[in-house]
Formats: sequence, structure tokens, C-alpha cells
Amino acid sequence: MKATKEKRHAERWQHMAAISFSYFNRESYFDSQTLNYGSGGLCFQSNFFLKPGTTVFIRIKKPKPNGFGNGVSEAPRSATLAEVKWCRETYDMAVPAYSVGVRYFPPAY
Repeated sequence: MKATKEKRHAERWQHMAAISFSYFNRESYFDSQTLNYGSGGLCFQSNFFLKPGTTVFIRIKKPKPNGFGNGVSEAPRSATLAEVKWCRETYDMAVPAYSVGVRYFPPAY
């Protein structure tokens, strides 16, 4: 397996949170969970391949009222649009799955 060069500019924190995601401007959504996050984006699991460049809407299902409780001041956005940067098949699971890395779109303000 080929090693991937680290391209992140921000620190990442491991955290599993229940999310739903959908293709931008589509009604159907899919349940999933995050694997990690940083100030610029996050990584989550998917049961299917998402093409890099795709815009997705991500919503955390049950955000904790006082942050994530792990002492980290940054937290993933509770609802956001993001661009799929990469999608890789994971081989350590019994069912086919993918890890998806997304980058948040910057706020308009």
C-alpha cells in the first residue's frame, strides 16, 4: 500500500460523532459517523464511494451543549457544506466501507 503524504495545515483530533450527510441540494441523506476533525475539515465513514470534488452537506446529529468535552476548543461544525477531497476504501471492516476526507467551505462573512 502506498503511503500518502500528509497535506493538512491544521491539527486533527480523533472523535466519533453521529452525523448525516447528503449530496448538496439533494433530499436523501445517509447516516454515518466522524473519525476525526480539525479546523479545516473532517473525516467520516461512508458505505459508498464519494467522488473528490463533490459538495456535501454534513450535520452532526446530537452536538453536545458544551462542546465535545475533551478539552479541545475547536469542534466540528454542527452543520456545514464541504468539498470531498479524497475517498479511500477501508479494508479493516467486514463490509465494504470508505473513509472520506472533506474540507469545509469558508464562511461567507
